[in-house]
Amino acid sequence: STLTTTITMKIYQILILCLCIQMTFGARGIDISALTSASAFNCLRANYSFTIVRGYRSSGAVDTNVVANVQNAWNAGMAHVDVYLFPCYNCGNPGSQVSTLVNYLKSHNVRYGMIWLDIEGKTGSTWSTSQASNRAFFEGMVSQARSLGQTVGVYTSSSQWNPIMGSYSGGSSLPLWYAHYNNQPNFNDFVAFGGWTKPAMKQYAGDVTECGVGLDRNFY
Repeated sequence: STLTTTITMKIYQILILCLCIQMTFGARGIDISALTSASAFNCLRANYSFTIVRGYRSSGAVDTNVVANVQNAWNAGMAHVDVYLFPCYNCGNPGSQVSTLVNYLKSHNVRYGMIWLDIEGKTGSTWSTSQASNRAFFEGMVSQARSLGQTVGVYTSSSQWNPIMGSYSGGSSLPLWYAHYNNQPNFNDFVAFGGWTKPAMKQYAGDVTECGVGLDRNFY
């Protein structure tokens, strides 16, 4: 009937509108680990609205490029700029690593949103073979970050988290930035792990070169 057809078309229009709204609110961004110039950020800003910059190296030292990279990202008009910390388990003292980064950022007047803890690597080399020890290290970082008034999230994937942490859900109260390189800027592929039932952000493409910069692509 005409009424049925009209109702069906209205429902279809509503579904299309909902899809458009979802696409509108989705944001794409990048993360970087190398010094990136102001001109490169200006180029990248055409396609991305947020940036996450490495602030601490897995060798156990602050990445001093963080100051210029964060400033260049803001100057290019990025809506959000965060920092990530790639910890050094073998260096020990997880709280000190967090403090070192935070103090460095403060001393250089770096403006950023939050700190993401990068949990990846191999047990027996970059992490302990003891999952209990790895959990304690992680908890030490989180505790120190919170004591310093930092907002913290976790970057990882099920293939990285599970061998390192085991059946541990101690990070699930924190925002999750997960990696899955399927080149799809959406969360349709997400499968719960580590106590997380939904993600905050996804790294959907890695080791891409754009505007002369090596980067990873992200979505939230």
